[in-house]
Amino acid sequence: MSPDKLDLDEKHQSLEHRENSAAGTIIKLDSTGLPLIPQPNASETDPLNYPIWLKLLILFQVSILAFLATLNVAIVNPAVVLLADEFHIPQVTATYQTTVAIGTSAIGPLLFIPIANVYGRRPIYLFTLLIGFASAIGSAEAKSYGTLILARIFNGSGAATAAVLGAGTISDMCYMHQRGKAMGLYTVMLTNGGHLAPIIGGYVARSHGWRWCFWTGAMLNGAMLVICVFLLPETIYTRPSSSYDEALADLVKNDELDDAEVKELLKHGEIYHSPPFSLWTYFTRLKLWDVSPERHLKPRHFVVKPLGMLKYPSVAIPALFYGVIYGFASIEPALIVTTLFTRIYHFDTVQNGLANGISLLVGASLGELCSGPVTDVMMQRARRRALGQGKTAAAEVRLHGIWTGAITVPVGLLIFCTNKYVPDFASWFHRSICS
Repeated sequence: MSPDKLDLDEKHQSLEHRENSAAGTIIKLDSTGLPLIPQPNASETDPLNYPIWLKLLILFQVSILAFLATLNVAIVNPAVVLLADEFHIPQVTATYQTTVAIGTSAIGPLLFIPIANVYGRRPIYLFTLLIGFASAIGSAEAKSYGTLILARIFNGSGAATAAVLGAGTISDMCYMHQRGKAMGLYTVMLTNGGHLAPIIGGYVARSHGWRWCFWTGAMLNGAMLVICVFLLPETIYTRPSSSYDEALADLVKNDELDDAEVKELLKHGEIYHSPPFSLWTYFTRLKLWDVSPERHLKPRHFVVKPLGMLKYPSVAIPALFYGVIYGFASIEPALIVTTLFTRIYHFDTVQNGLANGISLLVGASLGELCSGPVTDVMMQRARRRALGQGKTAAAEVRLHGIWTGAITVPVGLLIFCTNKYVPDFASWFHRSICS
């Protein structure tokens, strides 16, 4: 038999198999008629079926936790001069406690995220909040710079876990086409915690000293720990494999389908409506951990598997891009502004906090709030175009949103480094809000 004949027979058998599969399966569609990805299970405990009020409540809490993670690290930055004077160390050395907290923030996720993927998000949120609370108290009560460094090691590693874990929680309860808006709000809070921190820390340090910067972080972490105990349900869920029919899997894998096959698949779909959600389900999802026989914790999950994702260019390149941009646009100013502006312009802690936080706060808020809706629109448009061609849109479509930041961040750094009016603006803003 000729190869062409074999190809035709295989295509015919594939089409017949897909049609038979689709005939027995109802593909769940969103309100616009597109397949829901992932496909929800008809269970109240599936986070995709959580009511909108609960999803918003969870999103608000994980966003606040992300905010606290970066706030805890940066809140003392305007007061490094006061800290250096008390411990009789150089001002540059006093910034190392922030550098250490940022550096160790890479350790916590590698340790705790694999555990969260097996035993649930909720216990890790609560445990890392406890670490943040205790380490903030330790930082506030430190009697030597070495003790402060040790406390900051735990402060950075524990707080960062909650910040990273929030993205997984959003993926648990949001469909693919909804994640842009949710991640936009979440990233606003994650990014701006470090930008609002010096403004808060500047006023706190001027009134009560640098130690009260850490006491403020401790009180906020303690309050969120109590709130999350009662209001943050579990979102991890092992979705049965039967909920993914073979026909939809073909779409997700971006297999080649012709128009007839796509129309045949969508013909067997219907608009999905979530099952009613009961208060009892809410309380059952507040248990301390969620154990499933289908989830197993293995040693390679801790370092090998997370770092193994770097073999994918769509992961490695955006990660490198974000690290460079965030480092130069956010972390570097946080570490150098206080020392330089105190020496050159004789700023106090409040003026240093305003100079450090205002521009970053406004810029990051505008960028993140716009990026979520824009990338959602990009994804929906790409999905419609791809379905018309018998394909599905790849998640990497969202990466086209990085081009704006790739241009504006370097331009903003050049303006900041050459603009002599930055200190004058900080002084004017301080006088305006105090008058």
